[in-house]
This record gives sequence, structure tokens and C-alpha cells, in this order.
Amino acid sequence: MGASAESRIARWSTADVDLSQRFDYYSDALSTALTPMQVRACDHTPSAFTAETRSATLGSIDVLHQIGDASQAYRGPAEIARSQGHSYHLIINLTAPWGVTHRGSIKLDPGEAVFTDSNYGHHLVLSHYSIINLRFEEQWIRAWLPLPNILTGRKIAATSNWARALISFVRQLSPEFVVEAPLPSAVIADQIGALLALVAHDMSGGHTAPTRVNRAMSERIEDTTIQRCSEAGLTAEGIAKSLNISTRTLHRCLAACGKTFGALMQKSRVEVAARMLESPLFKRLTVAEIGRRAGFSEASHFSRAFKRRTGYSPAEFRRGS
Repeated sequence: MGASAESRIARWSTADVDLSQRFDYYSDALSTALTPMQVRACDHTPSAFTAETRSATLGSIDVLHQIGDASQAYRGPAEIARSQGHSYHLIINLTAPWGVTHRGSIKLDPGEAVFTDSNYGHHLVLSHYSIINLRFEEQWIRAWLPLPNILTGRKIAATSNWARALISFVRQLSPEFVVEAPLPSAVIADQIGALLALVAHDMSGGHTAPTRVNRAMSERIEDTTIQRCSEAGLTAEGIAKSLNISTRTLHRCLAACGKTFGALMQKSRVEVAARMLESPLFKRLTVAEIGRRAGFSEASHFSRAFKRRTGYSPAEFRRGS
């Protein structure tokens, strides 16, 4: 990672201060990076406590990777009163189980998540931990979740397809990835918003059919994406502009129909590639060239996406055809 990328990652570590200052320093750091709270020791003296937070900005989202020893993080009325803004957080547990009390008490196992609201207190009882913490401003989150309380304080476990997709996607978002991401930050942020909306729909028990308007617009989005999927660098913004709608409207219409733009784009490109691999007209083209013509910028990405959707590598699919 280059120096310019490193300069865009904020870092707080107890290793940077004297032993006697560690707890005060880290509590202040968390209050600066996230929201006012207290940090308390668990089974060791404060001087033995170690922790680190790294943070980077993804458009309207702050992405933090936090590691540390067993501790408790408490946020009560006094801390809420000191808060200067209203934020929401999606916290993904990466390692050992730990507990959280936030509008109810839950236990988070590795690979599970919780959605929190800074207007409510919390009490986290952490074993040695490693977490990804996404911080959202209220305006951004309400554009995707008009009723955020549907998710607030609830465990998000990988028991449904959308929850599994959300957790798998977010746990890849280290600060290092964010500052060197191969995609525009808005594209990644919109994917997070769309997945959150789909998870909220599932967890609210919402199984109602999409409205006629959403269904019609979703079909137009899908048709346009299929027609243009081979264009290099095509984005949701480009599709939305051609349909004279906002990018957020595009994602909301797809989410209402149980879809995401990323999955739709990949499906369309794989189908284009499959038709080319089956056709004698393209038999002189290499597999990599077919992937490029279908819209995939990298051969390795093409191969993984194709096998994930068809069960075969592009070369195996061509031989079978």
C-alpha cells in the first residue's frame, strides 16, 4: 500500500501512549471516531490492555476495523447527552463471541452482525475482539431504511440469503481495501444500502408483492442492463441516467423486487459470455477475450463469476458445449 493510501487511514492504538494512559486514550479515541462512550477493563489491569482502531471514509460511510483485548464499552444517558450528531452503525463480529445490550440483549457469534442507533444506550461485553464497524449518518441511512428501527438492536445472522450477502460483503471492507478500492466509493456504498434494505425487508416479515410501479421500473432497469452490460465501466449511475431516474431510485426499485444491481449486472454478463462460448462464431476467440467482450475487466473475475453462476469454468463450459 502506497504512502498516499496510508495517509487516508486514520489510526488509534494503545501502543502509541504510556501504559498509564491507555484506557483514557482509547476511550477518547472511540468517542472521536464513533460516538461518546466509556471503556472499562475486564480480566486484566488497564495497563495491560491493548487495542487499535483503523478508519477510512467510503463516501458517506466511515469504515472502521477494531481489534482489542477483552473489555466493556458502555454508553448511557450522559454519553448520549454529549453526542453532537445522530448516527447508525452496522457491527460485524469477526472472531470470538461477545454480548451486546441495545434495546434488548443478544449474543453475537463470529460471522454475525448487529445494527445500532446512537440515540439509544448500549453495553458491549467484548472478549478478545476483531470487528468491522460501519458508521452511517442519519440522512444516508434513511434514504435506504425509512424505518431504521426495524433493524435497530437486532441480531443479523447469515440465515437468509440477503443477510449472508450483506455480512460477506461488509466483512471484506477493511480500511485498506476502501482507500484502494477498484470501484468508485458510491458504487460500494450503494451496494451496502441495497443489501441493508433487503435484509430489513426480510426481517420485518415483509413478503408483500412489489408495487406495479416498482415492478415496471425494475423490468426497465433489467432490460437496459441486459442491453448495455457489455460496456466497460458501466455503473448503476449510468443506467439510472439513461432512464432519467436517480441512482437511489434505481436501487430502491430493484430492492423492492428482491434484486441488487451488482447481481443483475453479473448475471447479464455471464449470460452474454455463455452465449458466445456456445457459438461457433466465436470459437477462435480466447476465453479471456470473450470475458472482456462480455464486460468483465479481469479474466480472473470473469472465471470466478462464471463458475459461481453456472457451476463450470468458462473453458469447461465451452468444451461441454
